[in-house]
Amino acid sequence: LAQEAILAYSVLLPLLHTWDRCGAAMPVVGKAAAKQAAQPADAGLKRKAEGEAADGEEPPAKEAKVEEEAETELDDKPDRRAALKEAVGFRVEDTTLNAVPTLGDTVLATLTDGGMQYLIAGARASVGMKAGRYAFELKVIEALQTSDLAWPRGTPKPRQLVRLGFSTSGSSLLLGESEEHVFFDSDGAFTAGKQRTFPSAKFGKDEVITVLLNLSTGTPNANTLSIFKDGVRISKPQALPEQLKGKPLFPHVSYRNVTVQVNFGPSAMQALPFKCRLVGAAASADTVTASKPQGKAGKCEVVLPVGYPDEGTFEWLDDFLAKNPQYVELSDRKVIEWAIASGMWKPRGHGKGCLDKPDFNFGLPGMDDFSIRKVLSAVTAAVPRNYVVMEVKANLVEEDRKRTLARFSSAFFTKTAYVVMGEPTAEYKDAQLAMLLKDKQEKADLLFRAHQVDKARKKEIAKRQKVIEEQRKKIEDAAKKKAEGASKESEDSTKMQVDSETKKEEGASEVTKAEGEVKEESKDEKKEDVKDEPADADATMETKEEEDEPAEPPKVELTDEEKKTWFRTKQQSDLKSTVFDQCFASFTLPQQSEGFDSIKYLWQDEAAAKEYLHSKVLAKKKVTRLELLQPSEWFNEKLNAWKKLWAEWQKKQADFKASPEQTAKAAARQQKSEDGEDKGENEEEEGETEVRDIFSVENVCDIGDGSPLFKDFLFEDWALAQLRYELFLLAHAFRRDVNDEDRPGVPEEHLAFYYQKYYKKNLNPKLFGADDVVELSKIVKDTVSWEDELLGTPLTIEEDEDPAFFVKHTEEARRERQRRIDAGDETARLKVQQGALSAQTQRSGAPRPAMATPSSAQPRLGASLRPALQKPSLTTPKPSGLSAMVTPPTAKGGAASGGGWGSGTWKGGKGGKGKW
Repeated sequence: LAQEAILAYSVLLPLLHTWDRCGAAMPVVGKAAAKQAAQPADAGLKRKAEGEAADGEEPPAKEAKVEEEAETELDDKPDRRAALKEAVGFRVEDTTLNAVPTLGDTVLATLTDGGMQYLIAGARASVGMKAGRYAFELKVIEALQTSDLAWPRGTPKPRQLVRLGFSTSGSSLLLGESEEHVFFDSDGAFTAGKQRTFPSAKFGKDEVITVLLNLSTGTPNANTLSIFKDGVRISKPQALPEQLKGKPLFPHVSYRNVTVQVNFGPSAMQALPFKCRLVGAAASADTVTASKPQGKAGKCEVVLPVGYPDEGTFEWLDDFLAKNPQYVELSDRKVIEWAIASGMWKPRGHGKGCLDKPDFNFGLPGMDDFSIRKVLSAVTAAVPRNYVVMEVKANLVEEDRKRTLARFSSAFFTKTAYVVMGEPTAEYKDAQLAMLLKDKQEKADLLFRAHQVDKARKKEIAKRQKVIEEQRKKIEDAAKKKAEGASKESEDSTKMQVDSETKKEEGASEVTKAEGEVKEESKDEKKEDVKDEPADADATMETKEEEDEPAEPPKVELTDEEKKTWFRTKQQSDLKSTVFDQCFASFTLPQQSEGFDSIKYLWQDEAAAKEYLHSKVLAKKKVTRLELLQPSEWFNEKLNAWKKLWAEWQKKQADFKASPEQTAKAAARQQKSEDGEDKGENEEEEGETEVRDIFSVENVCDIGDGSPLFKDFLFEDWALAQLRYELFLLAHAFRRDVNDEDRPGVPEEHLAFYYQKYYKKNLNPKLFGADDVVELSKIVKDTVSWEDELLGTPLTIEEDEDPAFFVKHTEEARRERQRRIDAGDETARLKVQQGALSAQTQRSGAPRPAMATPSSAQPRLGASLRPALQKPSLTTPKPSGLSAMVTPPTAKGGAASGGGWGSGTWKGGKGGKGKW
């Protein structure tokens, strides 16, 4: 003490002369200084107050202030009633998933890994107060590190936070999230009914904080909450909100990134200025013990709701949790709600995603990488409590259900599936209709208010326009009167220069003019009266409209169609469309063999629910594309074999038309055309054979005389042959690859999608002169058909049939089309465009089919064959628009030469005569 006094003296010595000049008392030094330094500060303040009161130097107002700051709480009187027998602590069901009570519920720790460091933990005591005056204590014994080096740059640091107060049983475990909470926090704030004020001082680590709840009637501070730091009051008593008066209130603590010691008594860590018992020493009559949820045979229950997406699963869950608050929902949507309640920013695009798996987008490690899911999975499996695993997609898929049940394999869990599928109960329907009516009324109210605002805006605009119009009229009238006055003055000056007789005449004229002015004034008055009448009429009309306009929004009612609604449409779907489309085929109802202890069907029985699910899945299959479907090896083998044959046939036709014999025949036909000889279109060439029974041909490359069956094919015939085989192969490959009885064929609306997926090119019906796939199928109706809007075929052949079969069909269709054209049926002409074959020829490397093979050129293998005339000076006519048929030559001489077209399709002669 002497050394401390010497040190204090050396520090205070420089201030000695200053104090002396200011008239201050000399500081006490030596042993007296040491004695004074050893005394508590409160004693010094007390002596100072007593000395000031004795000297009478302070005004009476100062004495009144001391009396106001005096403690108003009184000492507890002896209470002989029975004391509380059970120990006060924290039950598992009354703590958040990241709160860790230890050391006999005297210490509360928290999880700080995998995103848990951002979330507030909460714990509510097992015993509440309904009368009397009792307190509990808290002390922060550890503050977890939140330095800049611990977190990535640019991310918010989860600072320490402590809230302590009281709440009602069953309310939220996060203080501040409900109006059933009242508490102080470490920032010096007091919150009651979500209203925050700052009447208190801040507190931190290693300080004993005492919260006192006074429910004693007849006392000065009844129904108030007070806070003390190290035994000293740091806030005036704060009144409880009205909604909490008369309800049992339970001690409650919320904290983040700290470890706190909680003392419920019976002994206090820090004495208060008055005698007061802690909660642990309360009279049993003043307390209420929280009811403990009863499970089956003392076990906790894990519930898996099973419902079809977007058909009321989450609405049912909300109602279930409202009736059973002892259950904890395990879902991503609850994690996001927890994060927002912990003060985190709302996620960017929070409304995006789906209810089952909403987008996090917090920009924080541990949250956006879904590490928090792993932490929660580990914690919930080890902590016995009642859970509701809300996973719409996972609860409908057998493998996912088994994986979930494996997490809760401990003996203290019972697993139950609640199936909510099919037609809901009347209670649920009524609730849905009530929410639907509420949504409809809100929309009507919004439209009504918008209409009112728009009407007021238009009225204001009309009023302004009227004022502007009146001002403009006044300006015009003033200018007119001014002009009339100037003209009158000019006339008067002229009249003064005339003789007396003229003056007399002018006097007479002035009399007449005055009479006229009187008449004009009367006319102007009448016009003003007439103009006033419409204004009065407009005002009357506006008043009438205002009287007719309703003052409140109209009351809406549900239509008969809306009253039949089971499930209202929500802004967010339960599942993302991509996830839904990929997994709905795997939806099944739960079975006890999966690990369930019981399965409850809440809406319909098992048979009806199973039939309902099957019908929904079947209907979904008809309208859903298989995005992940890939062509099988069987399909690729068939397609490659077709491409190889297709190239060989193209080469065979080119070689045939370029042979000397066919060249000579082409030249002879051209000469006959030039000579004007026309033996008829159907006349067979000498030495050529035409097969009558096409399907009896065994080798399409040689029909008996070395000529191929497809010798007369133009590019549109090759395009249709290709289309026939591709659609036929697609229909068979789809059934083989999907292997699903519920998907027997390609749906009409998805034909283009699967065609592109299998053949890696687009199917454009317009290239074939069709508006849609239905019209396209009519062009090749001998091969393709639609059965119940699914792609099929009228052919009875197997998929392994020789592809030459489709060449025969194409030749048969070509001959029939030619016969109709010869008979004058112009509708039989095809409108196939050149692009119908471009993709195939580019991919396969085969020679492009020619519109007409030239007789004078030798084609190169693999080269693209283009239509050409025999004379190089002539140009090839271009196909017109949608028509893929070659345009006939010009009127004179058939393309200026009267020559033939190689294949014999066009027979022309001199003078512009010719035929197809």
